[in-house]
Amino acid sequence: MDYFVLLSSIALGAATVFWLKLSDARHVKLLNAFTGAYLLTLVMLHLLPDLYEPEPGVALRPLVIGGFILFGFFLQIAMDSISMGIEHGHAHEIRGRMAVGILAGLCIHAFVEAMALGQSPEHQSVRDQAAHHFLLVSVVVHNYPISIALLGMLLQSGMKKSSALACLGLFAIMAPIGMFTSTHTGLAVYTRYLMAIVIGIFMHISTMILFESEDHHRFPVGKLFAVVIGLALGISSVLFES
Repeated sequence: MDYFVLLSSIALGAATVFWLKLSDARHVKLLNAFTGAYLLTLVMLHLLPDLYEPEPGVALRPLVIGGFILFGFFLQIAMDSISMGIEHGHAHEIRGRMAVGILAGLCIHAFVEAMALGQSPEHQSVRDQAAHHFLLVSVVVHNYPISIALLGMLLQSGMKKSSALACLGLFAIMAPIGMFTSTHTGLAVYTRYLMAIVIGIFMHISTMILFESEDHHRFPVGKLFAVVIGLALGISSVLFES
């Protein structure tokens, strides 16, 4: 079921581009503002506090956790240099090999994020299930505007619809592959370390989106409204889950 959920957000992104015609950069920026606020809220109210909560039989030093979070933060900076920042709403006119680089960066990003979704039957608890649920929701919500931006950019570059959809399909399967790889190679045992890396990635993306201002350092009303909605839904998600 989780694999289907991961794929569904990409399919919804494609439907948004073709049916609702919302691939315009202004719409993508508003969607990213919403997801940035939503991601940061889930990280601060649930994922991060849960990661530092002591667990019987598992000794994770706070310094080690912080190190993995920092690694994730700077790993995303490195991936931004390949994907050109599409993860936080930067649309570009793309030509030729540039599309290959952007797609490669996004695929790596999706794969790494989803590795923290891997589950080990020997290391599961109610708290782990809650963290898994919030991370799954975060990845799905985050990938939705990315898929819109990616498909819109590919189509605007003159790429054939079939080729653009093939590229989007490649991006779509990377998250399920990441989750599958983690679950079936034993990496899921290190879910908390992987979660720390993903939290660092989310921190970078969400803060980039929220602190990025328009000309003359103005914060547009539309973006502010999207942020407030994301913040409210994030808080509601955590409260209702509790």
